[in-house]
Amino acid sequence: MMRFLRSQSQTVLVVILAILGLSFMFYGNVGNLLTSSGNRGPSDFGSIEGENLTGSDLFDAIHNVRYTLILQGRQQELNQEGIGPQIAAEAWRQLLLQHEADKLHINITDQELLDYIHHAPLFQDPKTGAYSPDIYKDRIAQLQGIFRIPSDSGADPLATTRAVVENILRQMIRSRVTRNALLSTIRAPAGDVSEAYEKSYGPATVSMVTFDPKAFLASTQVTPDEIAAEYKNHPQNPAYRTKEKRKVDYVIFPLTPDQAKLPDKDKNAALDVLGQKALEFVLAFQPDPSLNPAGATPPDFVTEAKKQGLTPVTTDFFTVDTPPAGLPPSPAFNNAAFDLSKDDPVSKVIELSDGVAVIHLDEIEPSDLRPLDEVKAAIQQQLQQAKVIAAANAASKDAAQALQAVVDKGADFKTAVAALNLKVVTLPPFVPAKVNDSDPRLQTIAYVTHELEVGQISPPIPMENDNTIVILHLDSRGKADPSGLADFEVSYHDSRDRELQTQVYLDWANWMDKRPGTHKPPNLDQYGSIE
Repeated sequence: MMRFLRSQSQTVLVVILAILGLSFMFYGNVGNLLTSSGNRGPSDFGSIEGENLTGSDLFDAIHNVRYTLILQGRQQELNQEGIGPQIAAEAWRQLLLQHEADKLHINITDQELLDYIHHAPLFQDPKTGAYSPDIYKDRIAQLQGIFRIPSDSGADPLATTRAVVENILRQMIRSRVTRNALLSTIRAPAGDVSEAYEKSYGPATVSMVTFDPKAFLASTQVTPDEIAAEYKNHPQNPAYRTKEKRKVDYVIFPLTPDQAKLPDKDKNAALDVLGQKALEFVLAFQPDPSLNPAGATPPDFVTEAKKQGLTPVTTDFFTVDTPPAGLPPSPAFNNAAFDLSKDDPVSKVIELSDGVAVIHLDEIEPSDLRPLDEVKAAIQQQLQQAKVIAAANAASKDAAQALQAVVDKGADFKTAVAALNLKVVTLPPFVPAKVNDSDPRLQTIAYVTHELEVGQISPPIPMENDNTIVILHLDSRGKADPSGLADFEVSYHDSRDRELQTQVYLDWANWMDKRPGTHKPPNLDQYGSIE
């Protein structure tokens, strides 16, 4: 039911929520969907071979992609810039796969699901490697918090979360089986893997020249005219502006001191009750269109709060990253306040550390351009940093070309480096495939070294950990231990097969897009940010 509700427009949702009296919606989950779905334009959620999709179909697919990343331990990827369109694109491909599964009559039995759960590392005891019912229950409880699913009021508070997780797993298995049915016969050419093995497991000796941008500080200057031009040409740069400030009214539905000390399960149940009360308050500002004329003016927030026996509070002006006076720091509160607008001035229910709240936008103090004198020093530092990085990039590029030219003629790399008045360092031998994850600098060097031939010089390589730029020279590569070749050959071919199958999967999805009666939803990318 909740998934169905997410796919509807805000007006329809208000009516349905009022009738059903659902528990409540925390800000940032259902609340985001309610406010975003009304701006999508015509209700075209795409079609597959003549079958129209609904908003629920699309949103379910997007949620499942997000949830799958979490279940696979890849939750951090959800915070990457630009991840939304990637999620939306994969959700569409998953819909195509599910359609194909229907045509192939592929379904996952309860026993297949149970077998998968029993063999999933997520639900196994790390000490024994065996499935653990207790760990399974703990994981479901953790996912309940991550997925923001309210506890059930019955004997099993995890029942809904368990059903959601098991449905996601079932879809994961179904997609995998369908992909295998389509792609399992596709194999990359076998070829000889010995060269790849030697590059991965042969001990490498590398010499390195480092360019530090700080060494170019003395030779780069920033003029007053450059500072003035930067200020004039980029007036919307947040660094040159004051921060927007807002004043809001809010009401809090607090936990009692005793409730705040309860175990998480009981505390969540108490929050559910408060959330229901808060939702009923929110509905006063989104009246049932069947009972009120279109465009009816909603009640005044403060007046309505007092009418319902609540205590409204008006904040002072505050920025998005500073808490209002009198409130503990709460990113949820601040984010909700700065997502409001004059056309949509009342928030959904927001979870706080000690209860839930509803916010009303009172006043906005816009951002303003700061005087040049206030930001001059920051602009100078910014331009100086850009200049030294550009200088280091140019110097490293010129050096790499000059060194490769003389080495190609037979010159010794270290001698050529000395002739350019540069310093060379030779690293201790290392095996590229065995570099420890805890050393990201050496990992980058190992990755580049893997692609080099002996005597070859790399292009300039930026090092993220310290902003330096390095040029690498592969001095030598020793023989790899032959005992590992057989295992490497299996994993290498498996990896090549997966790469090819992934490319064919993408090509298949593109081919499906062109089938009669199939089209993606308009502005598909915009849906990928739905949480």
